[in-house]
Formats: sequence, C-alpha cells, structure tokens
Amino acid sequence: MHQNYLKTYTKMKKINLVFSVLILSTVLFFSCKKEPNVPPVADTELQTAIDASYATFLVSDIEMVCSFGGEGGTAQSNPKFYNYIAAETGTMYIVRDLATNRISINFNNTLCKDGRTRDGSIFMFFKEQEHTPVTLTGNENYTRDYNFVGRITLEEYKVDGWLIDNSDIDSFDPNQTNYPILLKNLRPNGQPPVVGDLKWSLQGSFKMKKNQDSMSWKGKLIKTLENTEDPLVFNPNTQVAINWSLAVISYTGSAYGTTPGNVPFNYSIYQTTPIKRDFLCFPDKIAGVTLTPTLGIAPQYSESHPFTSGVASFTTGTAYPREIYYDNAENSYGGPDDEVLLPAQCDNKATVQIKGIFYPIDLKK
Repeated sequence: MHQNYLKTYTKMKKINLVFSVLILSTVLFFSCKKEPNVPPVADTELQTAIDASYATFLVSDIEMVCSFGGEGGTAQSNPKFYNYIAAETGTMYIVRDLATNRISINFNNTLCKDGRTRDGSIFMFFKEQEHTPVTLTGNENYTRDYNFVGRITLEEYKVDGWLIDNSDIDSFDPNQTNYPILLKNLRPNGQPPVVGDLKWSLQGSFKMKKNQDSMSWKGKLIKTLENTEDPLVFNPNTQVAINWSLAVISYTGSAYGTTPGNVPFNYSIYQTTPIKRDFLCFPDKIAGVTLTPTLGIAPQYSESHPFTSGVASFTTGTAYPREIYYDNAENSYGGPDDEVLLPAQCDNKATVQIKGIFYPIDLKK
C-alpha cells in the first residue's frame, strides 16, 4: 500500500510539473507577442506660441509709443500714429516736461487708429546718469540723440484690456529685485554723418494680466531703423524728428517668461532673420472710396502694423522645440520641393514649425 501511494504521488507530481510548464509557456508566448505599431501623437500645441508672440508684440508696442513721444511727437503732429479715431472714442496727450526731463503719454480709454483700445499712462524719464556708464552731456533730449537713455514706467496702462506693468521681482530669479525698463540709443558716434542704421535696445521685465489670464515677459530687444538712410525718415544733419510713419523697423533679441496657465517659455529671434514691422504696410484698407468736393472724406487705413517677417525659435514647457515664421514664404505653402514664395503680408498670420511640419496660426489682434 505504501508503494502504491508513492507511485500515485509521483505520478501526480509529474502531471503538476507538466501543467506548470504549459502555463509558463503560455504566459511567455503571450508576453512576447509583438504589439502592433501605434503612431505617436502629433505635437500640435500652438497656443503658447501665439501667446508668447502677443506678449512680445505688446512689449515692442510700448517701445514704439515711447519712441514716438521721445522724438517730440504729439497727437497733433502725426494724427495717424497711435492717435484716437474720433473724439468720442477717447483722447491722447503727450507732454514733455523739461523741468523734470519726463515725457508723459496719456490715454483715456482711447480707440486708436490701429484698432486697439489703450488706457492709462506711460512715463519716460531721460538724462538720468545712474542708468548709463557714459557721462551725459545734457544733450540727450530725444531718442535719436547719441547716448539717449529713457527709463520707462507704466501707470494703469492697458491695451485691449491687458494690464501691463513693470515686474520688479523675477519669478525665475527671486534675488533679482531691480530690473527697470530702459530704452537706450545705440548710435555709434555723436557727430553726423551717422554710420549705419540707427539702433536702440529695450530691456525690461513685464507682467500682463487680463481677467483670469496672466503672462510675464523678461528680456532684451534690439530695434533697428532699417531705412535710416531715407532722408524722408531721418536726416542726421537736422533736428527734425524721425518720421516713424514711414519707418521700417526690425527686432532681434531674446526673452523668457510664462504664458497663461503659468507655462514657461523661451523666445529668441534669429540674427539672420529679424522680425520686421513696416509702417507703410497697411492691412484692412478700405478700397474703392471716391472723394468728392462735397464729402471731403479721406480713405481710412488701419494703422495696425503686425510683424510681417522674421523667424523666432521657441520652446515651451517640456514640448518639442518650435520655430515661428512671421511671413508667408515658408514651405508650408507648397512643400520643400515646390515652394510658393509669397511676399510678406500685413495679415497678422504666421506659421509654427514643429518637427518639420508647418502649422498656420492667426496671431492675436
């Protein structure tokens, strides 16, 4: 009986061993089964590029408002440039105070001719020795002047509801507590003739808020007056102000900050492809207007002058790096083997290139 028991036990043990081997083989078979190829999800996040471009535009816009006022411009001297459309849509005043070396640019819920509503005040203080290592002579009165330095402050300043303020504390560097907004003339010499194009730098740290959305921007832009040699734009032998309404300008530089949702970004404009604005490039013309002696109405043009060309590199969060093209000459309009090269347009459009694929975007107006 004992021997029978041993035989039965041994037989059951062999059966269990075989069964275990079968189970293990089945597990290994299914675990080694090749999964079907699943294409990766395309990276099509575009909103951060739109937001960072808008933040950069707002910063450059402040610089241009100050450049206009800093050339002695007034609402009356050039009614097209950042002026209001009609009396009932607000007012604009520019006051140059020679006693305090201060320029005040004041808007009162003003619908300007570029279609943007501005409110609040921008102040620019000049001839402040503490903001330049160069000894000032007292002749630095206008932005075109050699060694001009302007310190810009904002007071309840809004553009289309976006409240823009100087951000003294950098959230990325808590130890940086003093970062004034400075506009500097980079003219290489103090005597005419001017050699090369006129250039300025704008550096600053900004915070922007509208309703529940907020953005931050900190960086430095270099602005170039591309048509400096045009005597209708700038004459170095006279004291006549730069005619910004005929200007073509470009920007290079870099910045970093956050877009709505506190998403970090880095933004850099390539030296070889600067971002341009052409103040003779009008979007939204009103065509077909015929003037008559009785009407006396001139054709109206939108004074909105968006970025029309240039390329910026852009990174956001952990996403794949991007490039932002501000013109219509990229291969997204025909492909690398059959490009459709269109001239730059004042259409406030761009394309974002991600992993070789171009995605058209509409920039904020």
